[in-house]
Amino acid sequence: MLIRNIATAFGILAGIGSSLPAGAAGDTFAPYAKDAVPQSVVELWKDYDARAEALEVHVVKEWKKDGVVTRYVTFKVGRFKGADARIAAYYCFPDNGKKNPAFVWCHGGGQRADRSNGEYFARQGFATIDINWLGREMEAGIEENTDWGNVDPTQGPKFYSKAKREHWYRSLQPDAYSIDTVLSPRNNNWFLLVVAARRAITFLEQQPEVNSERIGISGFSMGGTITAMTAMDSRIKAAVPFVGGTGFLHVEFPGGGGSIGVHYRGPGELDLYGKTVDPAAYWPHVKAPVMFLSSVNDFHAAFDRIFPSMALLPHTAWRVSANIHQNHSPSPEQWILLIKWFNLHLKRVDQQIPLTPPSTLAVDGNTAVFTVTPEDRHGRLIGTEIYYSYDPNPLTRFWIRADAEPLPGGNGSRTALTVHENLPLYVFALCRYRLSEAEDVKNGQTETFSLCSLEQSIVPQTVQLDALDALARTHVLDDFSRGLQDWAVQAGGNITTYKFQSPALDRSNEQKLKIALDPKGRKLRVNLRTDSRFLGRGLDLGGFSFTRVIEGNGPVDLVLDRSDFKGEKDVPLEWSRISRFFLSLFDVNTKASIDLETDEGRSVLKSISLER
Repeated sequence: MLIRNIATAFGILAGIGSSLPAGAAGDTFAPYAKDAVPQSVVELWKDYDARAEALEVHVVKEWKKDGVVTRYVTFKVGRFKGADARIAAYYCFPDNGKKNPAFVWCHGGGQRADRSNGEYFARQGFATIDINWLGREMEAGIEENTDWGNVDPTQGPKFYSKAKREHWYRSLQPDAYSIDTVLSPRNNNWFLLVVAARRAITFLEQQPEVNSERIGISGFSMGGTITAMTAMDSRIKAAVPFVGGTGFLHVEFPGGGGSIGVHYRGPGELDLYGKTVDPAAYWPHVKAPVMFLSSVNDFHAAFDRIFPSMALLPHTAWRVSANIHQNHSPSPEQWILLIKWFNLHLKRVDQQIPLTPPSTLAVDGNTAVFTVTPEDRHGRLIGTEIYYSYDPNPLTRFWIRADAEPLPGGNGSRTALTVHENLPLYVFALCRYRLSEAEDVKNGQTETFSLCSLEQSIVPQTVQLDALDALARTHVLDDFSRGLQDWAVQAGGNITTYKFQSPALDRSNEQKLKIALDPKGRKLRVNLRTDSRFLGRGLDLGGFSFTRVIEGNGPVDLVLDRSDFKGEKDVPLEWSRISRFFLSLFDVNTKASIDLETDEGRSVLKSISLER
């Protein structure tokens, strides 16, 4: 049996359980009895009122600059196990005397609340509350900060000085710092973080600078997951999760790997996780419009899980935008959509955001034809790129740019692809649109934004990963005849690619890596780095690196054996176990990086291949 739309590869998780017991002894939540633990997110949250307890807000410090007011505040999250839990945050708003649209911002793992974020959002016309859930220092010299009291939904003492656990606690099992003494979704760290985010909504509601009918939520990475799990709150009018918030985290990728189910080994624990903690249990109850922003190789929000998650929504007011060949690093094309989505749904100003580009995948024998017909009512569509892969691991997958042809009449594009027995096929289109003018965003400037079509797929009942090796037919990693389309550009013009995971590349270990360069009379330091993370199935070899200085005026071939790379572990490098390859060039004399995105930089780098 073939599954042609990736959303149908997953099931919708829902259920109905018994009601929550009333609070007792002054705590926000009374402990559950074993037979009263909710079996659905609706039952889990239905009796919680985020407005019930006083916030007891304390303004620690205030700044005013360039039309923006910023306040360092703390407020009460709740009372747990006999002690108050308080969270610190930055509250920023435009100093305009108006009731502004507003949103909650949730930082990512290892991060902290960032005053510059709120100030940027205020300059765009939004009030925000940026909750410091991890408890890291926000301002030098200010000691008052997040204090979770007798519970601890953080990532341990490396980040939170008052941590009670050594690490992130994902288990549903009880321990000395959990709310419940029985298996319960409230014992998992996510529950308390969602409580904090819901209390942050209450904070915004009560501010005179906020229009309480126009509140949204957004967050990055783990903050994206908090966003997904909080967005079912009826007070949320728009949601924008960044690189986090996909459901089905406990479901393996075809061929194995990628599941967090191993962490839920107790009797009934994995089932309860799926019904009450995994974001797939939450998305069916989110009525707010959603803009999901990510990277196609993201480790935290696997691309193949985004569209099944969006398919759970009870509406079609959603879009997906993800930058190609990147992990956990949304580009300005994604960041601009955060502002535009909130402009549309909180300010209620039309942003001319097209619909999700419609796509189809028609199969005839061993050929599949993918067709995409993006909307272009405003004449701003400037390009459509179609990508495909046979690799079932979305975290390290190399997306191949397809040769596409325009449809008759020019209203779309299509490409024909080979279907291989016992291998999946994944296809999607990235459609790029021109803005009316260049716009500044938090991490740069952009003249464009992009939207992803629905990812289409063919997934056989049995996936044979060894069949990928049979597709190898080339020794050339890249001759750069198409520029850097298979690479992502990083700071300083350094480049990175997942192309060692291309099934088309012969990666047999007896080959040597050959890099053809032309230093053009300069002394250049070549820096290479490899990574094996997220390959799964025990294939991670750790990182490897290589550095060498070359010079000359004309072609120079750098030929390397696997043993030339220095590894983190006492194991040799294997070409097939490189998930990500990094390359940078540095001019030794001028002490400046060579920007490989420029014409001059690309003229130095001629080709990369594996040769016997």
